[in-house]
Amino acid sequence: MATTEDLVIEFFLRYSRAFKTLDPDAILPFYHEPCLFISPQGIISLPTRSEVASFFRDVMSNLRAQDYRTSNFAGLRAVSLSPSLAVITGVGIWLRTDGSELRRFGLTYTLWGTGDAWEIAVAAVHDPIPQPGTDAHT
Repeated sequence: MATTEDLVIEFFLRYSRAFKTLDPDAILPFYHEPCLFISPQGIISLPTRSEVASFFRDVMSNLRAQDYRTSNFAGLRAVSLSPSLAVITGVGIWLRTDGSELRRFGLTYTLWGTGDAWEIAVAAVHDPIPQPGTDAHT
């Protein structure tokens, strides 16, 4: 039987596959209403999925312009905080179509839900935190 942590990582990898399409509508089911996005540029409140789509439309347009192809992850780790609350951390690596690295970033996402029905409530993107004994996930 899969643990909550396993289910959270599976959820996140499904989200990543949807993100790779660079279609904002594909990622909407993965976000809670409301949600927060935190980055070095500041904190953005995204109260509706429509606002999530608008925010990511700009992000994904920028990625297309930079020749984005895929996302890889290292050191993904999920922690269950309660039956309906979990956190996933790791390092994201965006790659261009030629295989070169576009950007490396730390991620800390707080998820709300149960089983495989998780939603991102808070997405924090930050400087990478070194992860001892990391595994690469694609």
